[in-house]
Amino acid sequence: MGPMIDAEGFDSRYAALFRDLVALARALGAGPDAEDVAQDALLHARSRLHQLRDPEKLRAWVRTMAVRGASRARRRRVAEAGPGQIERLPLIELPDVDVAGAIASLPERERVAVTLVFGLGYRQDEAAELMGIAAGTVYSSIWRARRKLARLLADEPISGSVEGSSQ
Repeated sequence: MGPMIDAEGFDSRYAALFRDLVALARALGAGPDAEDVAQDALLHARSRLHQLRDPEKLRAWVRTMAVRGASRARRRRVAEAGPGQIERLPLIELPDVDVAGAIASLPERERVAVTLVFGLGYRQDEAAELMGIAAGTVYSSIWRARRKLARLLADEPISGSVEGSSQ
């Protein structure tokens, strides 16, 4: 077991971790709460540094907290505003196809798995660790999400005018 990370070591990495977590929380749909999510995750981690056995895993550890916080923040925002009001992060730019909207409509576990793997480039095993679930659950979530997205996006026009959009 290596040396534990102390508060000073943690504080020296705070700014870089904060930027990383804000981007992660934003990508997962936390919207204007992204900075609060990052701040909460870092405060939570700092108060529990004694629980971190391997200092090399600090970044993954605080990211796991931010994934949970972003999911809570997004659920709160959906409950308050209704799903139509949630801004969507354009992960993939295709003319006239609302991929981000389709992803936003997925059930939470599938949406988070797809965002982590396809939007942010994590490997599926890394996404599983961040989400605190088994790798097999990530694989099946992504498989289900891809089928749903294929169905949702098959209904949308790929070319032509924007007015021709379905729904």
